[in-house]
Amino acid sequence: MFQKVLVVEDLDSIGFGIAQMLKQETTIKEVHQSLYCDDAYFKFLREQQDHIPFDLLITDLSFKMDHRESKINSGDELVKALKSKQPNLKAIVYSVENRSSKVRALFNNHKIDAYVVKGRRGLKYLVEAINTISKNGTYTSPDLSGFMNRKEVFEIDEYDIELLKQLSKGSSQKEISLLFKKKHIQPSGMSSIEKRLNRLKVELNAKNVIQLIAMSKDLGWI
Repeated sequence: MFQKVLVVEDLDSIGFGIAQMLKQETTIKEVHQSLYCDDAYFKFLREQQDHIPFDLLITDLSFKMDHRESKINSGDELVKALKSKQPNLKAIVYSVENRSSKVRALFNNHKIDAYVVKGRRGLKYLVEAINTISKNGTYTSPDLSGFMNRKEVFEIDEYDIELLKQLSKGSSQKEISLLFKKKHIQPSGMSSIEKRLNRLKVELNAKNVIQLIAMSKDLGWI
């Protein structure tokens, strides 16, 4: 079982509820809380430098912006940052987000260990998630499991993701073609890139590239 947990949640009431649940339902000895991702990141580094690292992260996905300027603005960014410092860190995302494509992207791209949807039985599922991942398993809320196991009609691959990332940076199709040739990414021809973009727009019912990028971000692809 885990010994030291970092809970990152911008609503005091939810963070307090998670902390109380951990103390009552698990054998975890230390529970630390943060309202901001940046604070959580620096707290994590301090504990790591003191050779008493966290072994579990529980974080929300979305954090409301306020007067503070932040470098890390979301739970998925925080997971990525902390796992780069400590790859064996276990991570649970606890969020109201229930789109299977977004959740699948978190498992595939950010290597989270569990995803729990906030709700009436959310804390119960959180306990189940902790027990499961402590035995090196992965966990998804029961209300999402059916969708997660269903094969998507439309599959996106690494080529599509790289193409969308370059578009989101403002690169033109010609610039992307040159970049792909330089990186030996195939197909790199402009006609092939244009065909792939048209396919993506059709599949997502996007009217233009701007809408395509926005939808891709919502789906957690980029």
